[in-house]
Amino acid sequence: MKKVILAFFILCPWLFLAQNYLEGKRLYCESKSPEALRLFNIGIKTLNLNKSLEKKYLKKTSEVFLNAYKADSTFCDAMFFAGYSLRLMNDEYATVCYYMADSLSNNKSIEFKINLAAEAMKFGNNEGFQLARKKYIETIKYFPESPEGYYGLALTSTIFKDLEEGLENLNIAIKRYNELGLKINEDLFFLKGTLLTLNGNYLAGLEYLEKSSSFKDNENYKIYYSLCLLKTSEVKEDKIMRRKAKRVYNKIVDKNKIPEDIRLLLVF
Repeated sequence: MKKVILAFFILCPWLFLAQNYLEGKRLYCESKSPEALRLFNIGIKTLNLNKSLEKKYLKKTSEVFLNAYKADSTFCDAMFFAGYSLRLMNDEYATVCYYMADSLSNNKSIEFKINLAAEAMKFGNNEGFQLARKKYIETIKYFPESPEGYYGLALTSTIFKDLEEGLENLNIAIKRYNELGLKINEDLFFLKGTLLTLNGNYLAGLEYLEKSSSFKDNENYKIYYSLCLLKTSEVKEDKIMRRKAKRVYNKIVDKNKIPEDIRLLLVF
């Protein structure tokens, strides 16, 4: 199931930095060190000037932020932006910086928690997923009005197999997004369709997967869509739908990657 998680993670739009924070106009850990602030402002300026994200400049920018942290070891924002610069280079040390920033911030920043969870999930191992789950739970605790924690918990439910809880949290996330007037993107429908399918609700799963057809070339999408089509066709005794299920199934490139419990259900 790790492939499912990573697919959603890569496409997930909820990893964010508020624009005023990205511009260094808002801090979670105000520094009283003139040198730390001077270096931090240089880092912010060079980060925002590097529109093409050239790695040699990102490396120097991360070093500037790390030096700002060295000048003031309570400066969580400097450590976070060191991690942010490293993440743009796909440097695994970004996770360490994010972790330190989150610890220093005393649960003040949703950005720190969400970005740390996202980086942890990139490792694709149990330790990373456990850390991500912990940070999503903390996000719900400290930022209950935000949808991100609920979405993240739903995301990791495919790993930890608490699928019903995952679906409940995803529904809360959808409610929060609606309350905030934010657009519900197709990746969220994809996740809901997947969770419904894994919970055995194939008819509802089919409805949400068809709302996320932009993912039709995704291997996980083809697996769960073909399963929903097949099981729904059996209930409706619909031969046309069954043939469609088979066509979708035949498009799965590597059938050996189909989870065993799902493979046993895909019998034509």
